[in-house]
Amino acid sequence: MPSSQSSGPWIVVGFSGWNDAGGASFDAVMNIVDRYHLMPSVELDCEDYYDYQILRPVRRVTDSEATITWPTTTLWQGLDEEQPVVCVTGPEPNLRWRRYCADLIEKFARLDPAGVVVLGAMISDVPHTRPLPVSGTVSDAQMASRLGIDEVDYEGPVGLPSVLVEEVRKSGTDAMGLWAFVPQYAFEPPCPPAVLALLLRVEELTGLALVSEELRAQSQQWVEEVSQEATQTEGLPEYIRDMEQEQDADLPEGLTGDVLAVEFQSYLRNRRKDDPPRGEGSGPEA
Repeated sequence: MPSSQSSGPWIVVGFSGWNDAGGASFDAVMNIVDRYHLMPSVELDCEDYYDYQILRPVRRVTDSEATITWPTTTLWQGLDEEQPVVCVTGPEPNLRWRRYCADLIEKFARLDPAGVVVLGAMISDVPHTRPLPVSGTVSDAQMASRLGIDEVDYEGPVGLPSVLVEEVRKSGTDAMGLWAFVPQYAFEPPCPPAVLALLLRVEELTGLALVSEELRAQSQQWVEEVSQEATQTEGLPEYIRDMEQEQDADLPEGLTGDVLAVEFQSYLRNRRKDDPPRGEGSGPEA
């Protein structure tokens, strides 16, 4: 486990925008919000953080009454039995990232969190027919092994998720970034397998029950639909097979990616039988 001595919650953060291929990180956090019936507790004053010419407010009409919704960052809170559950969602801000991070970290400190995990998703050369991999920046090697992720050795331009992880660490709180890899030929939202991959790691980290039967079914349906669409694009089936063979070459002898995918689905089914979800209906009433 990370070195934090706090018994408080892990705060799970997901931004929409540039760092969210397939909408996976934002959707993953909203899965938690919906599953635990979390309620908005804080909305940042985002006037200084968003460029409204780039990220426009949205006008909606309900029962003939028009309202304008402004881009904002929301902190959500609720309970799993007696344990607090905390999430953060919002569009990636356009401006003043360091001040924005300081604003968030001030809110986090009031909750005395065990740590902060920031989710992201990136386009990559990965086959949709295999469980989608997750990489990350984790301060504890044992935790990285436990979560089944590879440490990121990337150098280059970064987005807000990477900046927030670094700023949270500098403040003295444990932080990690988790990134799901999304196939570059199927990156349009939604991407349920990437959501599943992220939630499995967050579930292992926090002890919350996050992976639903519905999400597993959506993931399987997505794989089948992408497989069907791939047959209609010249050269794509061969490209997918090449990636499968490359991934399979790194597996232990006698184990193929097809077998791994089947075993992964079996694992998900069995873990739900052995450990029924605590999240359904355990949060406060909306």
